Amino acid sequence: MADTGQQKPLPGAGYPALLRVMGRMSVSLSTAAQVSREEEELVQILNDCDDALVLLLNERAKALEALWKARGPEEGIPSAALSEASLERLKATNEAVGGPLPDGSIRNIFQEVSKMCSQLRHSVSYLGPPATFSHQAARTRFGVNSCYVQCDRISDIFYHVEKGTTDYGVAPVENSTEGAVTQTLDLLANSDEVVQVVAEVCLDIQHNLLSHADLHRIQRVYSHPQALAQCRQWLQTNVPGATIHSEASTARAAQIASQASAEEGIAAVSSTLASELYSIPIRAASIQDLTSNMTRFVVIRKQNPDVPDKHKTSPTGDDKTMLVLNTADRVGALHDVLNTLQNKKINLSRIESRPCKAKAWEYIFFVDMHGHREEPHIQAALEELKTHCSHIRVLGSFPFVRAATAKTA
Repeated sequence: MADTGQQKPLPGAGYPALLRVMGRMSVSLSTAAQVSREEEELVQILNDCDDALVLLLNERAKALEALWKARGPEEGIPSAALSEASLERLKATNEAVGGPLPDGSIRNIFQEVSKMCSQLRHSVSYLGPPATFSHQAARTRFGVNSCYVQCDRISDIFYHVEKGTTDYGVAPVENSTEGAVTQTLDLLANSDEVVQVVAEVCLDIQHNLLSHADLHRIQRVYSHPQALAQCRQWLQTNVPGATIHSEASTARAAQIASQASAEEGIAAVSSTLASELYSIPIRAASIQDLTSNMTRFVVIRKQNPDVPDKHKTSPTGDDKTMLVLNTADRVGALHDVLNTLQNKKINLSRIESRPCKAKAWEYIFFVDMHGHREEPHIQAALEELKTHCSHIRVLGSFPFVRAATAKTA
C-alpha cells in the first residue's frame, strides 16, 4: 500500500473512504477529460484507496471464513490458489476497467490475497529453509495458515509423507531450462506405491544475486545446483573469477551469504523473499539465462487404499496422468508402448528415462500423458500397456497446469 500520510485511520474509516472512492469513480466515468487535481487531493485519493482496500480485504476474509464454516472442506485436493475460472473472471474485469495494471499483476496480487485469506490448516513438508522456491510453491498451494515443516533434503519430504508426520509434501520435479530433478523422480519410482502425486504447482522462477559485497568484489557464489545451472551464462559473464559452490537449497545459500562480511566476497543465487528474510542486498536481479524459467513442483501425499477418501482427484476434462514403467525385455517394447498411446489418441507431454536401480544398464520411463486415469480411454490404454511392460504404476492423475501458478517473490 502507498505510504502517503501520517494520519491514522479511525475505526470504520474504510466505509466513508470506500464511498469517496466510488464517488470519484462515478465522476471519472462521466467525465471525458481528465480533471486536474492538486497534490494534496491526489494524496487523499491514495489514502482513501488504501483504506477502502483494507476494508474490502477484511470483508473478503470474513466471507471466505463464513463460506468455509457453512459448507466445510471441499472435496478433492485442497488448494489456497484461485481457480483458473476465477482468474479469467478477474482478467475480464481488469480489461473492462481499462486500468494501467497488466493482467499478470492482477493475477499475482489476487493469488497472494487468496493465500493470505486461506482457511487451510494442513501440515506440509518442503525443501527448506524458509524462502526457498519449494516453500513458495507450498504456500501458493496451501496458503499461509498451514503448518510447514522444512526439510534438509528432498528425500526427507518423502519420508515425512510416508510416515504420516505431514499431510502433504511439495517437491520440485522439472525445470524448463535444466530439465528433470532426478532425485524427485527416483524417489517417486521407489516409493512402493505408498506415495501418490495429487497435484502440481508451476512457478515462474526469478533468480537474484545476493551479497553484502559489491559485484566486482564477489569471489564465491553459492546456490542449489539447479539454480546455478539456470544462471550459468550470467555468472560466467558477470563474475568470471568467482568459484561456484553447490548448496542444499537457494535459501540455505542466502543464509550463508547473509552471515559473511563484505570483505569475504560471498554471494548467493536466491529469491527476493530470501533477500528480505535474511537481510541481504540484491546486487543483480533476474539473472536467469532465459526469461521464461519455470519450475514444476509435485504435491504428494500418502496413499491408503483401505480407507475411503473423499479428497481424491476427479476428472476435470483437462487432466494429466503420471506413469512410471519398465518395458518388457524384448525388441520393440518401447515402440509398442508408444504405439498403444498413439492408437488411443493419447497425447504425451513428457517421456523421460532413468537408470533402473535394481539392474545395471536397464532403464525405467516416466510418462506424462493427457487425460485422467478414470476416463475410459485412459483405462483401456493402461490395460493394454500391461502387456508391453514388466511393471507399470500410475503415480497420479490431477488437473493439468498449463501456465505459471504464481511468480516467485
